[in-house]
Amino acid sequence: MSITVKTPYSIRLGVVGAGTMGSGIALAALNTHMAVTLYDISSEMLGQAESYLKKYLKRKDKLANLRNLQMTRDLETLRGAGVVIEAVPEDLELKKEIFSRLDKICPPPAILATNTSTLAVTAIAASTENPQRVAGMHFFNPAAVLPLVEVVRGVWTDDRSVQSLVDLANLIGKTPVIANDSPGFIVNRVARPFYGEALRLLMEGAASPEQIDQLVRMGAGFRMGPFELMDLIGIDVNLAAMQSMYDQTFGEPRYRPSSIQQRMLQQGALGRKSGRGFYDYEKGGVSQDPKPPRMDQQSGEVLISEGTWAPGLQELCTQAGYHLGQPLSLLTRYGGFRASGNPVAGIVQAGDGESLRTQLIEMDRILPPHIPLFCQCAQVTLNEAATWAQRPERLVGFDGLFISAGKAATLVASPELDPDVQRKGETFIISLGRHAVWVQDLPGLVLPRIVSMLANEAAFAVAENVANPETVDKAMQLGTNYPHGPLAWARKIGLAKIIRVLDHLRTEYGEERYRCSPLLRNWERQERIGRH
Repeated sequence: MSITVKTPYSIRLGVVGAGTMGSGIALAALNTHMAVTLYDISSEMLGQAESYLKKYLKRKDKLANLRNLQMTRDLETLRGAGVVIEAVPEDLELKKEIFSRLDKICPPPAILATNTSTLAVTAIAASTENPQRVAGMHFFNPAAVLPLVEVVRGVWTDDRSVQSLVDLANLIGKTPVIANDSPGFIVNRVARPFYGEALRLLMEGAASPEQIDQLVRMGAGFRMGPFELMDLIGIDVNLAAMQSMYDQTFGEPRYRPSSIQQRMLQQGALGRKSGRGFYDYEKGGVSQDPKPPRMDQQSGEVLISEGTWAPGLQELCTQAGYHLGQPLSLLTRYGGFRASGNPVAGIVQAGDGESLRTQLIEMDRILPPHIPLFCQCAQVTLNEAATWAQRPERLVGFDGLFISAGKAATLVASPELDPDVQRKGETFIISLGRHAVWVQDLPGLVLPRIVSMLANEAAFAVAENVANPETVDKAMQLGTNYPHGPLAWARKIGLAKIIRVLDHLRTEYGEERYRCSPLLRNWERQERIGRH
C-alpha cells in the first residue's frame, strides 16, 4: 500500500533532530501547510528551532502555519506519522539506534527516511525489521531554500517507499532525483574534486585561496569558490564528509582528505562559524571580485595557430579590434606563418603534444623578439613547453579551454619570463576584457583540472550505477548551483580534451587519483565512431 499524497494534510511528517537540517526540513513542510511533529532530545534545541521557524514563517506571512507544528522530546509521539525523516548528526551507531526504535514505534506502512549525506542507507536499514521501507531523503542546506532532494534506494528499499518519498518531495516544492545507495550518493560524491583539487593546488603552492576562488567564479561561472564554500559549510563538516567517503571506499585516492583541513581544525579555524577559516571574517571575509576590464578597440596583429584548445579566442581578438594573421598549415610544404606588420602577440593552442611543440617552435621563430608568445597549458606544463622555445624569456602559459568562458584568465610565467614581456602579455589579456590571474606552473592549471576531475567523478558514479548521466547532471546543478552539469560540460568542452587533461595529470603525478574513468573513454570512442 502506497501513501496517497493528495493534499498537504494527507500525512503527518515526523522529523527527528531539531538542528539546522531538521528545523529546515520542518520549515519546508510547514510552508506547504503540512502537519509536522519535530522531535529532539534537547529542550534547548527545540527552543532554538521554534524561534527559527517563527522567524521565517512570519517573514513569509505564514505564521498561522505554526499551528500545524508539534514539538516533542518523546519519540513515541511520532507514532502515526506517515513519513519520519531522521536528521541527527552523522554518527552511524546513533542513527541505527534511532531507526531500531522508530521501526517499533511507527509500524508499516509508515516510511522511515534518513537525511544522511554520506553514510550508507543500507547499513542504517539493517538495524530494522522492515528494511524495505527505509530509504534516504537527503536535503541540502538550507533545506527550506535549496530545491534538490536525493531520494536514495538502499539494497532492500521497495518501489513503494521510493515513490512515496518522491511524491512527498514534490508536495513540499522540491525537485527529487533518485539515486542508488553509494558513499556520498550523487552530489556529495561528485562534488569531492571541487574541494579536493582546490586543496591540492593550494598545498602545492599553485595559487592562494583568493586566486583559486576568483578563477572558479569569474573564469568558469561557479556561484562560489571552493574555499569560500568550505568556510560556509564548515571546514570540520567538509573534512568529515571527505573522511567518510575515504573510509567507506577503503582508501580510494580520489577522496583522500587534505592535511590542510586537519591543521585548520587543530587551530579552531572552522570557517564562518568560528570567524576564521580560509578567510578572516573579522576582517571582512571574502573580497568582491574585480569588475572585468572594458574591451576597448585595439590595433595590431595577433597570430593564432591552428587548434581547438582555445575555443572562442579568435572571436575575442576580433571583437577587441585585432587583426588576425593568417597561418598556413605547419605540416604542409608551404610552411610557416605569414605575418604582416605590428604583431602584438602569438598564440599556440594545439592539443596534440607533437603539434603543440611544432607550432611553438615555428611561432617562436617568426615572431619578433619581446613579443609575448602564449602557449596553452591545460595538458602540458609550461616548464616542458619552455624547453622547446629558443626564447623562453617571452613565453607565457595560459588556460585556453576557459579563456572565453568567463571574465578571468589564468596565466603562468615561465621561469625566465622578461618582466617587460610579462606586462605586455597581461595588457593583451586585459584588452580582451579578461581579468588576469597569475598562478604557478602545475599540471592541469586550475579550471581544467577541477572541471575534468568533476566530469571524471561523475562518469565513475554513472558506471557504478549510482544514477544515469541526466540525473547526475540535474542533481549537480540543483544541489550545488554548478553552471553546467559536469557530464554535459565535458561534452561541451570535448571528451577527448577532458581525457587528455586527466592523462596529463596521471602522467605528471603518477597517482591512481587521476586515472580516467573507463566509461569516459568509452563515450569518447563512441563519439569518434559517430563522427565517422
